[in-house]
Amino acid sequence: MVSIRNERFMEFKNGSTVVIAEIQVDSADELPASYYLGRYLYQGSIAWDISTGDFYALSGSGEWVKQNGGGDNNA
Repeated sequence: MVSIRNERFMEFKNGSTVVIAEIQVDSADELPASYYLGRYLYQGSIAWDISTGDFYALSGSGEWVKQNGGGDNNA
C-alpha cells in the first residue's frame, strides 16, 4: 500500500500538479513512478519503507535513491 502523508504544491506541468511529497510504502517494491495519482512528484520527495525503516529520495531523473549509507543505493 502507498500513502501520501503530506504534499506541498510546487507548480503546474502539462495541466497536472507538481508536488513535493512525503510518502510511506509497505515495501520498496511499491515506490511509485514520478507521475502518481494525477500529480508529478518533485525532486526531493521522500518515501519511507515501513518494512525496513529505509528512506528514499526522488532524484531529478525520477529515480528513487536509498538514503541509508552511501555508494550505489538505487532501489
